[in-house]
Amino acid sequence: MPQSKKPETLPDLLRTIERSGDLRSLARECGLSVRELRRRLAIWRRELANAGASDEEFSNPKNTSAPKVAGKSGKGTVTTAVDDAWPELTLASDLNKSPLPKTGIPIMEVFTDGASRGNPGPASIGAVFRQKNGPDLAEHCETIGKATNNVAEYQAVVTALEHIRRWKVRKVHLFLDSELIVRQLSGVYRVKSPDLRPLFQQVVFLTRDLSEFKVSHVKRAKNAQADALANKALDAEK
Repeated sequence: MPQSKKPETLPDLLRTIERSGDLRSLARECGLSVRELRRRLAIWRRELANAGASDEEFSNPKNTSAPKVAGKSGKGTVTTAVDDAWPELTLASDLNKSPLPKTGIPIMEVFTDGASRGNPGPASIGAVFRQKNGPDLAEHCETIGKATNNVAEYQAVVTALEHIRRWKVRKVHLFLDSELIVRQLSGVYRVKSPDLRPLFQQVVFLTRDLSEFKVSHVKRAKNAQADALANKALDAEK
């Protein structure tokens, strides 16, 4: 059999790692599933490509320039793909009243996600607020200390609904990629975990005065913006 080509650039190295037979061991050391590790490797490789850097730049140690993106106030400079893929939105915490326009459908769509590196480990949340059939309106992301993935997912929902309540929005459609939490909030599954039950109860409290509340599961690709915000918050803490 011909000998495998030695990776000479960073994108080549990432591709080699993705195809490695030892990916399971590497995922275990990182505290991730193999599927999640593959996903993140693919994202990192695409980020490198989208940054516009050529293979020659990655293989040339003398070239130390890198694209920089201005981060949010208080967080310094963050060089992630969030700002490249989506425009930076107004922080939800900076809005004292509902950002929903007076025209269009009066329904707030909320996309939330939580991230945990270690499960449990350093965790964060992300949320995007959008008018139904309209524009993106606001965003939120922050770290929440050490938590599991499920706790982070729930905390993202709770925090998003706290903003909704403060804005006095009455109609909300919630989207997240956690089937477990969607089924619990829909009443299909009981909430047995003592860590999740208080968060579930907060969601019930925060939605009791809404005139319309719907919860839907979306595939991870449809929730990429909220996922990127959650990871951006973790990256900013490094």
